[in-house]
Amino acid sequence: MNLGHSLRLTRIDVRRMVRKRTAPDNRLSSVVSVGLYALLTLGLTAGGVWGGRALGRALVTGSIEFIPTATATAARGFVGVVWVLLAVVFAIRAVGQRGTLTNAEGVLTVVPTAEAYLGLVASESVYLLLWTLLPATGAGVGLALGGETLWPAVGVPLAVALAGGTAVTVAFALGLAARHVITRFPFVARHKTGLIALAFLVYMAAIVSGSFNQLVGALFEPMAASPVGWYADLALSGLPGVAFESTNAIAVAGGSVVLAAVAVAAGTWVAGRHWFADPALAGEKDDEPPAAEGPTSADPIAATSDDRLARWLEAVVDRPTAALITLAWRRAARAPLKLMYAAYPLFFGTGAFVEIIQTGQIPVYLPYGLLVFVAWAGGVVFTLNPLGDQGSVLATTLLSEVTGHRFVGAHVLAGLLVVVPFGTALVAITAALSPLDARSAAILTGLAPVSMIVAAALSVGIGMAFPRFEATNVTRSMEAVVPSPWAFLLFSVHVVLTTLSALFVGLEFARSVGADLLSIVLPFGLSVSAGTLYAISAVALVVLLLLPALSYRYAVRSFDGYTIA
Repeated sequence: MNLGHSLRLTRIDVRRMVRKRTAPDNRLSSVVSVGLYALLTLGLTAGGVWGGRALGRALVTGSIEFIPTATATAARGFVGVVWVLLAVVFAIRAVGQRGTLTNAEGVLTVVPTAEAYLGLVASESVYLLLWTLLPATGAGVGLALGGETLWPAVGVPLAVALAGGTAVTVAFALGLAARHVITRFPFVARHKTGLIALAFLVYMAAIVSGSFNQLVGALFEPMAASPVGWYADLALSGLPGVAFESTNAIAVAGGSVVLAAVAVAAGTWVAGRHWFADPALAGEKDDEPPAAEGPTSADPIAATSDDRLARWLEAVVDRPTAALITLAWRRAARAPLKLMYAAYPLFFGTGAFVEIIQTGQIPVYLPYGLLVFVAWAGGVVFTLNPLGDQGSVLATTLLSEVTGHRFVGAHVLAGLLVVVPFGTALVAITAALSPLDARSAAILTGLAPVSMIVAAALSVGIGMAFPRFEATNVTRSMEAVVPSPWAFLLFSVHVVLTTLSALFVGLEFARSVGADLLSIVLPFGLSVSAGTLYAISAVALVVLLLLPALSYRYAVRSFDGYTIA
């Protein structure tokens, strides 16, 4: 086995990753990516030095009472749970695009499978170390300085490197095996999209119900008792006041090499069968599993459904507009996973769902949060990237007789016809079941359709100003064209400001709470009264409500004058 080939493949893969994050054709994105990486790693490193030194000093001086055996057990359990979570993350990466080689045919023709697989796993380990090694070194140095012992400065980064390496090697073998089942077994491959959606729903249900936290808690004691928890002994042996065992440290250091070797051997065996097997479905690419495809025009049932839908729309709008609306819906049906970003804000509401399950009551703030959510979703579904959504037919659309007014209006209607009924009903039902009074519930219900209409009119102009045509990863195994980050940012800021201004103008309770919160966070002892907040919000609301009209007009003119370079 030629390790030089594996190291060369690792170096190439890491270089590609760095170039992707620092692409010269997108300087702003590169600066942001590098800046965020430097900020996070340097911040975590500095925090590790400070926190490690404080903890070490507390152990030496006894300012915090520690029970030696219990503290060591807790540290082992924490390290073991983190190891499991890392393994899950990298297994998911292996199931996705990382489970195959770039230019696999060429690579596997030149080098043996074992060397190619080892290079791929090594590159994954490098990715992990790029994020963790520097902060781990900072924490180790801080513990060494505060605890007045040298070993943590070496032990902490060594333990992180060995734990990360074993987690990646084990995870990649398991993930590649799962990928083989997903892509090589006909039944699983045929129903892959539905299974992914089901897994996502189960994951969300576990988070909302608290089962995920219970599962992690259940792993704590077994992981503390397992050899995986001994990485804590390797990292922290020698610290005063904690009963870490040096024999565990020596055993886990040697065992890590054995475990990694066995995992790499098992992963190589799986890779040899997976990489040289044909996909279960004809025409499917191994390096990019297909998106969920809906009915095509060749499907007589789908065609009949489309005709009925078009006739229903033609009773309300003209035929070209109805055709554009139907086309937008058809694209969404063929690749529904690309609309997942519309549900991203729901992740911030998991606490509210947990509270509902635990108390059996809807919290008073949930209808307000849902009002913001439906407004946001109403603007991103079809209108935040109308040009990019056209794909390869953009030139045909621009050269057709479709006017800007018709194109923009069709995309706005495509979203509103779907989200307004559902969004309004969602806000109304939640407000009615919440502790809100009838007047507040009625105002929120009335604001829901207005907010979605305003959001759609605004987003279409932002989407025309910041189009995005290149695909990005929605999941690890699917690429889709999604709106640009600038479009997301500008649109989200407007939605939040408009919603807050409307609430402050319409609801006295919201004004009072907003004035109190602003008085707390404002610097230099400044404060805001409810009356002042009402006046400011009223002026801001007028301006914010004028922007969507201007944005809509800008979108129409942009489409009419758009040219492809």
